Amino acid sequence: MLKKLCTSLLVLCLVFLATPLMISAQVAGTVGGKYKFIMEDELSKSIEFEAQSDERGSATGFMLFTDDAKFVVQDPDGDGEPPKDEPVAFFMKAEFDAMTIDKNRALISGVVKDSSHRSYIGKWLQLVIEDNDGVEVPDRFVWSFCEPEPGGWIPSDAELKDDQGAFMSWWATDFERKDDIGIPSPNLIPGLLKACKAHSLQSFDFAEFLKGEGAITIKQ
Repeated sequence: MLKKLCTSLLVLCLVFLATPLMISAQVAGTVGGKYKFIMEDELSKSIEFEAQSDERGSATGFMLFTDDAKFVVQDPDGDGEPPKDEPVAFFMKAEFDAMTIDKNRALISGVVKDSSHRSYIGKWLQLVIEDNDGVEVPDRFVWSFCEPEPGGWIPSDAELKDDQGAFMSWWATDFERKDDIGIPSPNLIPGLLKACKAHSLQSFDFAEFLKGEGAITIKQ
């Protein structure tokens, strides 16, 4: 059962086709969707999500994924929690904190806050959705779990004892354009990444299903 569950999640995880690219354009908007589908394991799954963002990409919202694939709860951390004999269905709920919208696609990122499989709690993820007409061209989606950023040395000026350069941040905009949203400065402190890295919305492959029904909406 656990093998089927892992296979489903791996298939749903998106593939990056290009080197990560920072997305400079941001627009405020709302997204939402409910989708039920069946994959190769022929077990029913569903995803429900909604989010709203401002012009700087900050977002609020949630994603709930459920899967009829079941697994036996064990104690991988050795903290004394007794295993459960009865298999339980998998679910995962994430809270969003960032979103980028580009035409009929949106990239939303957040953190898993609750799950029937404890190892998923605390993981970062990115959800990518595509809003089509749903008839001739179906709506599409896929997500990926983000790898934690490794730690390392903090860049500093050896000749300045109290160099704060790496800790400084700013928001770059075009002074002559009041409508320029701008872009944030890069984070130079390793291991402090607070969200998933931004990628081009054209660099994803979407999940494929045997059957699926539902609707996804993106509004700007």
